[in-house]
Amino acid sequence: MIRLIPIVALATFLLAGCDKTSSETSKDVQKAREVAVQDVNAAQQDANKTENKSNEKVAAAQHDYDKSKASAQVKLTAAESKAMIAKAKADFDVAQTAAEGRHSIAIEQCGSLKGVDKTACVSTADATLASDQAYATAERDSALVDAEHYN
Repeated sequence: MIRLIPIVALATFLLAGCDKTSSETSKDVQKAREVAVQDVNAAQQDANKTENKSNEKVAAAQHDYDKSKASAQVKLTAAESKAMIAKAKADFDVAQTAAEGRHSIAIEQCGSLKGVDKTACVSTADATLASDQAYATAERDSALVDAEHYN
C-alpha cells in the first residue's frame, strides 16, 4: 500500500505536464491527496494489525516462559530442599560418629584409672557423649526444619 504513494505522486506530476486547466489540475491534485490519505490510512491499519498480532505473540511467549520458569523454580526448590535434608542427615551421622569416637578415646584414657577417679572419668566421658549427641540432634533437627520451610 505504501508503495502506491510514490506511484500516485508520479502520476500526478506526469499529468500536471499535460495541458489542463488549473481547475482540472486542482481537482486532480485533490483527488490524488484523497487517494494518498486513504492509502496511508489503509497501510497504517495493516501495520497496526501486524503490530497487534506481534504483541499478542510476544505476550503469549512471555506467558509460556513465565509458566515454564515457575515450574522450573518449583522443581529447583524441591531439589534444593531434598539436598538440604540429605546434608542434614549426613552431617548428623558424621557428628554422631565423631562423638562416639571421642567417647571411645575418653573411655580408653579412663582405663588406667582406678576407683572414684575412674568412675568420674567414665561419667564425664558419658556426659560429654550425651551432650555431643544432643547437640548433633538439635543441629540436624534445625536443618530439617529449615529444609522443610525452604519449599
